[in-house]
Formats: sequence, C-alpha cells, structure tokens
Amino acid sequence: MAQKNRHPVIDWNRMTDRQRQMKARAENLTAQIALDQHREHDRANKALFASLESVLAQLAGTPKAEEFFRLFSETATLANAKRIANHPDCPDVVRDEIAQRIEKTGATRGNEGVARAALGKTDHASEG
Repeated sequence: MAQKNRHPVIDWNRMTDRQRQMKARAENLTAQIALDQHREHDRANKALFASLESVLAQLAGTPKAEEFFRLFSETATLANAKRIANHPDCPDVVRDEIAQRIEKTGATRGNEGVARAALGKTDHASEG
C-alpha cells in the first residue's frame, strides 16, 4: 500500500516567533559545543607539541626515528615534506625518500632533477 505524502516533521516556513527563538538558542548551543570541542582539541595538540622535542631526542638514531619521520612525511603535503626533510633530526634515508617523492612529482610536472636542490643537498660525487 502506497503511503500518502506526509508533511515534514518541522515545517520551517510555519514557525512562530517563539519557535524561531528556540531554534536560534539551539543553534547557539550547538555552536558553543563545537567551539568548546575545538578548544579542547587545540589544547591536546599543544600538549603533544610541547613534548615533541624531548620525544625526538629519545628517538634519535633509532629505527623508531625513521618510522616517525617517514609517517609524518608520507602524510604531509609536498611543501611540508620538504620542510620535514630539512629538520636536523630527520634520518638520511627519509630525506632520500622525500627527495624521490619530489623528483617523481617534478617529473610529472616536467621539473626533473630539482629534488636534491630543493632539500638543500647537492650531488658532488661527479665533481671528484
């Protein structure tokens, strides 16, 4: 059996002034919840960042340092990956991976051979 067309649960066009005020209060409360959650998220990120240098110091020279930098560089934009590669604690193997990513992207765009220069590295092996 086919159902008849039903009216919407809330007909926004037929609200009274009191209902509009209630709607506005609900929207304000929702916005306040979103702001509170955003502030809490920011505080959590700042707490993580405050510990970042000591974590990097503990990871220095370990396989976990490679994994750490690799994860960040793989999820970063190309511009941020270049910045990550220039971090003093970034392992050379990760720097090389980032350089390959830049070269691959550059080759796609027609800019072959710019990756090492972009990372502040030069290939002096041929200068002998």
